[in-house]
Amino acid sequence: MRKLLAETLSFRQETVAEVADEAAALAREHWREVEAPLHGQRDYTPDRARYDSLERLGMLCITTARDGEGRLAGYAVFTLAPCPHLEGEVVAALDGLYLAPAARRGFNALALLQSAEAALAARGAGILQYSSPASRPCGALYRRLGATRTETVWHKRLPAGSGQAAQPGSAKRGGTPWQ
Repeated sequence: MRKLLAETLSFRQETVAEVADEAAALAREHWREVEAPLHGQRDYTPDRARYDSLERLGMLCITTARDGEGRLAGYAVFTLAPCPHLEGEVVAALDGLYLAPAARRGFNALALLQSAEAALAARGAGILQYSSPASRPCGALYRRLGATRTETVWHKRLPAGSGQAAQPGSAKRGGTPWQ
């Protein structure tokens, strides 16, 4: 199985600078196909400065999938952060997973995520947090990787301007009660 996968796609770690321009078209496809239903009619507006900042801080891991001619066919992007309730643990949370339709065959998605997992482990991650939109469930894929379902996540969009920015130290002004 591994040999067949290696002939289909190759996987590597890349930086935002290395992949951003090439990934733009694929990311727009990803948005239209997967993300837009979650966010309504909002336009795709990635925050490149934020991704660059996360990368400088060592908090971004990009694993790319490339076809036999070296063209970008997909990506798995994770953010890494210390787990606030488990001292010493680093959590890697899936930020984006996408394979172009032509690359969705065999076990390519599994191999992409296995490659990402190896890179994340090498960077100190101890917990992986996978997610998928309700309209595009990936539970079977994640179970095959050995993950277990631990939570159900719900999102609610608040009306613009309905709240104030959080002020440290004050729950009344939007802060948290333990500050």
